Amino acid sequence: MGNNRTQACVRSSATVLDLTRKENGVKTSAHRWELSAGGKVLTSTVTAFRPSGPVITGQFVAWRNSGSNDFAGQWQDTSYLQRHDEMTLRLDNRVLHISYARGGEYVDAPLDGVDAAVHGPYVLESVTYSIKPAGQRKFLILTKRNGKVLTQGFLEVSNDGRAVTDSWWNPDKPAAKSTLVYDKK
Repeated sequence: MGNNRTQACVRSSATVLDLTRKENGVKTSAHRWELSAGGKVLTSTVTAFRPSGPVITGQFVAWRNSGSNDFAGQWQDTSYLQRHDEMTLRLDNRVLHISYARGGEYVDAPLDGVDAAVHGPYVLESVTYSIKPAGQRKFLILTKRNGKVLTQGFLEVSNDGRAVTDSWWNPDKPAAKSTLVYDKK
């Protein structure tokens, strides 16, 4: 969890876990995990408390990939695309602001490759982006956790400025690339 951070977990019922995270004794988020009656679907409701911003509540739903009962097993989060269906980009003074309003996620990353913290209720602790220009309309992005690269990829603006392509992959598996294309509204 890192320095000065704690997490408490209470089993409220056979199908509900309540988790509370704190930093320096201050509540930062509350998570409620609920299993469906058959144990095949996990719904997580997250509330993030920010000292200098609004309280953000979100929800994700995951389907069981493995395991047969209880919370143990492998789960697939199917709501990632819903949380990232709209992206806002803004370039201010050589700092790229990337945000996903529906997911409450954002980062303000300088364009010099320095790690910048990613914020949001679904973001794992110690996740950062480092961003460098890789051409006139292209940015190299490294996503890291605790300094270790998780993914690398590019944000690329189309020639006409009407679309942005976001592609990323695990550095150990460059052939397994994921891509989202955003059209300008």
